[in-house]
Amino acid sequence: MARYKNGINGPFSGKIGNAVGVNYRGIDYMRSLPEFTQKQPTVKQLNQRVLLAMVSSWLAPLKALIWIGYQVFTGSKTPMNGCVSFHLKEAVTGNSAADYAINFAKAVFSRGELLISLINQVLVLIDGILRIEWDNALPSAFNRDDDKVNVVIYNPAKQKFVTFKDVAQRGDKQVDLQLPANFTGDSLHVCTM
Repeated sequence: MARYKNGINGPFSGKIGNAVGVNYRGIDYMRSLPEFTQKQPTVKQLNQRVLLAMVSSWLAPLKALIWIGYQVFTGSKTPMNGCVSFHLKEAVTGNSAADYAINFAKAVFSRGELLISLINQVLVLIDGILRIEWDNALPSAFNRDDDKVNVVIYNPAKQKFVTFKDVAQRGDKQVDLQLPANFTGDSLHVCTM
């Protein structure tokens, strides 16, 4: 694939012979048509395809939050690509497609300069209300009491995410959230951002 500014005929979009012109994020690219192969993929290639598909599909429900939380990625890498790349390197366990898994404790849905708040306690109250309490670092430019709080809850038994956007301010130090009825009795992973 090659970048070009004003080729012999200027930028183009579409197919000319075996050349394809595209404009992606304001940059003109030209590439050749892919060649289809009859060779069977290797075990390593199959494992990599399974791994990429697993991480991408796991993060897909969080795309809107990831585009906010991974804004540090600008230029050639999108926030979603940056998040997938991070999780492929840091949050996946296992050595082959048969035993790949995501370690939620290492999952990160937001990266940047803001300081994180540390969750002290998560309580399930009456009627499926989840109370989350946290502590903040000392107030600074990277830790303000009026910062908005987003919450990501993952239910591994149901393989389902629930997100709550702008549900509190950092200075509140707690929030009560209504869980879906079918989450009752399940183990949950909670992340604030």
